Amino acid sequence: MSTEDGPRAGTGQRPRGVLTLTPFFLYSEFQECWEPRYDSMGGMHLLVRALVEEMAGRGLPHRVLTMAPPGVPRDLTIARNVTVHARRLPVLPIPSQLEGYFGLVGAWAKGSLLWVLRHRERLRREIAVLHAHCDGSGSAPFYGWLAARALGVPLVAQIHSSRFLSQHPTTLYERLTDPFAKWAERFAVQRSAAVLMLTEKARAEMREAAVIDPRRVHRLAYLATDRFAEDDTEERRAEIVRRFGLDLDRPVVLYVGRISSEKGVEFFVEAAAELRRRGRDCQFLVAGDGPTRQDIEKLAADRGIADRFTVTGFLPHELIPSVMALSELVVLPSRYEELGVVILECMSMRRPIVAHDVNGVHKLIEHGSTGLLVPPFDTPKMADAIELLLDDPAMRHRIAETAAPLPSAMYSLSTAADQLTEIYGELGVCV
Repeated sequence: MSTEDGPRAGTGQRPRGVLTLTPFFLYSEFQECWEPRYDSMGGMHLLVRALVEEMAGRGLPHRVLTMAPPGVPRDLTIARNVTVHARRLPVLPIPSQLEGYFGLVGAWAKGSLLWVLRHRERLRREIAVLHAHCDGSGSAPFYGWLAARALGVPLVAQIHSSRFLSQHPTTLYERLTDPFAKWAERFAVQRSAAVLMLTEKARAEMREAAVIDPRRVHRLAYLATDRFAEDDTEERRAEIVRRFGLDLDRPVVLYVGRISSEKGVEFFVEAAAELRRRGRDCQFLVAGDGPTRQDIEKLAADRGIADRFTVTGFLPHELIPSVMALSELVVLPSRYEELGVVILECMSMRRPIVAHDVNGVHKLIEHGSTGLLVPPFDTPKMADAIELLLDDPAMRHRIAETAAPLPSAMYSLSTAADQLTEIYGELGVCV
């Protein structure tokens, strides 16, 4: 679907397109020019694109309304049945610990709504459902609801991070906007035709907290690819070793993800420093980038571990399996997680994980069986768990082998697309 095609009035065709609203979307064609300080890449970028392409491959035309850094085309057809539109209002370049610049997601949501209103008549001939991917800011569900009302179509709200169920403010800006964000998410969820949650626990909590019909709330969780481990190659491992000067005689302890306040990377640094004080000669690798990168690098220097602490910056997703393969274990120090897709990726790569015991994480990890859980923000306990795995190869192997079958069995992209096709069908979308 190009920027101008789609059913026209008078053709008698029933609309069957999907309008996806998402603040985060992977432009894989432009990864090399991505600006992490503007919009640091994370799991939501990957998951949204994967689902859009999977559904478009089943014949459903998609338009995606998102935001993109300068230099990425405003309108771009990326695949058959998928056209992406990047829209947002201007923002001041004031750094934020969460989203690159203050107000970036809100500026995207308002700009997207204006685009919908401007093209309303054409979209009404094309679009059968509006699918909003919600990041916890409150903007996506609320402006998604407004856009759906303008088009007269049902709203599907996919909650990647819930502000009023599990997300906790980590900055002054979040604390100031928290009441509105919680209200906006709850308001939109109550008026959505379908709500998609990442776990059964979150599904039950949403049904109770939002006081909505249980039949409208579904669990939908998946990996960005059903073949994640296949991207690992010897050539890519060699490239990573060369680029970042890894010493394969020292164990690599890894963090993968965005470097932002909610991800708690500072706890990883403190645990690394504790291990250094205990005489452990490890390499600590952060595979990612984000708005608090400089703070993390400064903290590592202040703790005297800069010579063993490396931040890679943004890496294309196809390199992540090989990064994991080079590690002994992975650490997830998040302040909160609805699910933690990186956990599933670690399981696929047979790498044990040490994680903070927060909301969605303990639904994936059974302590001692499929990973190790530690009390949130307790860096000595995190260091203990890392040390335990480093000293016990048999435990690492047992945990990895126990966890390995879970992603393909419970988090298949193809299975999730089957489920979403059924949900769309119940809403009257011709699939």
